[in-house]
Amino acid sequence: MIFIKFFLLLLFLELHLINGYQGCYKVLGRLKCPTDMYRHRHVKVILMDKDYLPWETDDEMGSNITDCWGNFEVTGCGEDFGGWNHPDPYLHITHRCPEKGHTVSIARRIKIIYLNQTHLPEIIYIDTALLD
Repeated sequence: MIFIKFFLLLLFLELHLINGYQGCYKVLGRLKCPTDMYRHRHVKVILMDKDYLPWETDDEMGSNITDCWGNFEVTGCGEDFGGWNHPDPYLHITHRCPEKGHTVSIARRIKIIYLNQTHLPEIIYIDTALLD
């Protein structure tokens, strides 16, 4: 009898740990390059899920390209291992905006914007983010 109770307890714990938590996000925002008024066009914005476990890599949840005014909308879903582990969304932005005081841009610069965990149907709004 004790063996059966122990087995059921282990089965319950295993099922709880195997299940993941899924979260879907929608992010609206605008990017602006303060040093070159044309460098916020066609910038790739990737919605990522930060994974802190050592055997996991960050997951891409969705991506999009900014319009000619720097506006973007990106949506996506992510799932993390374990029922306690919620996706940790952030934006990974690859751009060519020159640094302040420079007129020449390097081939590729990265900007990271960490987001709060606001799931759909709520929308995350980003005020104008400067690419500096």
